[in-house]
Amino acid sequence: MKDFIRTMGAVAAVAVGTGLAAVANAEPVTLGQAYALALQQSEDVRIGEEVVSQAEADITRARSTVLPQVTVRGNYTRFPEETGQFGIIQPQDSYGAEATVEQALYAGGKNKAGLRIAKQGVEVAATDVRLVREQILLRVAQVYYGVLRAQKNVEIQTRNVERLTEHRRLSELRFKVGEVTESILLRAEAELAGARAELVARQNDLAVARRELQLLTGLPDTVDVIEPPLPQLDTTALDALRTTAQQHRDDLRRSQLQERIAHDRVAFARGSLFPSVTAEGAYFRRGQEPQSPFFVGESWFVGGRVEFPLFDGGLRRAELRQAKSRLEQGRLTTVRLIEQIDLDVTRASLTLEAVTRVLESRQEQRRFAATNFEMVSKQFTFGLATNLDVLDANQALIEAERDVIAATYDRHLAILDVQRSAGMFLAEALKTLPENPT
Repeated sequence: MKDFIRTMGAVAAVAVGTGLAAVANAEPVTLGQAYALALQQSEDVRIGEEVVSQAEADITRARSTVLPQVTVRGNYTRFPEETGQFGIIQPQDSYGAEATVEQALYAGGKNKAGLRIAKQGVEVAATDVRLVREQILLRVAQVYYGVLRAQKNVEIQTRNVERLTEHRRLSELRFKVGEVTESILLRAEAELAGARAELVARQNDLAVARRELQLLTGLPDTVDVIEPPLPQLDTTALDALRTTAQQHRDDLRRSQLQERIAHDRVAFARGSLFPSVTAEGAYFRRGQEPQSPFFVGESWFVGGRVEFPLFDGGLRRAELRQAKSRLEQGRLTTVRLIEQIDLDVTRASLTLEAVTRVLESRQEQRRFAATNFEMVSKQFTFGLATNLDVLDANQALIEAERDVIAATYDRHLAILDVQRSAGMFLAEALKTLPENPT
């Protein structure tokens, strides 16, 4: 897991170089570059990586309980020399050194359970980092497609202004030759003014969308984005997606890890009901000047220690019951999450099917609307269609174009949502990060 996080950090750093180079050259930014910049900008990712480092330190702490504990001490003392009738009462100089060793032999399984808990804690922390990355990239994708949609709407409205400008020109020509009344020209002027006002509103929407992307990625709020290729799915079969989700969803993996940790916490709590056995030994070496007659300069011992609390007010058994309850809670949480994932995959898959059908219908609608506008415009030129016919055809065309754009990007996002629900989104998104700076 640590290697994975380091690898992802390195990939993001390299990709950021690419993104920054693109910005410096005022080039449009790809979705992969936006992903990389957002990961680099995110404090949440860095916080998660620090949590992983802390969890790794917990492994060392847990391992220390099963390793020998070696302590070395030394001392030196100087006293006023005192002598009595039978010799030296207190030496002038006294010094010594000692080394003690303690080794836990048995702790009811607590030490091994604690080590397993610490190792699984690292996996949980690394999984949390993956979940944070996924949430960030999903948000970037939504905002990125929001910018794309706003760009397309500006283009659509610009074409609408151009069409209405041409319609106003034709209306003015026909008015000058007496083919239409002034009201037709005034209506064309009003429609053109309204279209220009709508263009300003669409440009404002684009500025807001770019600002939101800037907050996530640090990109300038004037940068353009490139339409990415349609995201791919290996399969759209519902059963296959459900199976993939149960294998790759990080939130499910996290829940399963938490359940395993709860199981080991039961073992840890149960270990408190058993005695602990510790082996210990020590070596002492002392010196003094002048030496007393009964002075011992070197000694050692080896022994064992057994500890067992006889009464603790029911604390240990209460902790065991609590650990068992948390294990059952974790099991039920995992079962519920599996059911929610199944529903999530089903919803995302059905939404994708619906959006795909809607897009097909919208594309047909746009094709018919474009053909109709072209035909009505020609008829108006020759006096075979009214002003209202042209305006209605134009309104139908602009609405159809907007609906196609909305459905197109809704389908892109629906595919990403299927990837997310099946646990594939993060891996697919990371593939889009630039490999080499340009």
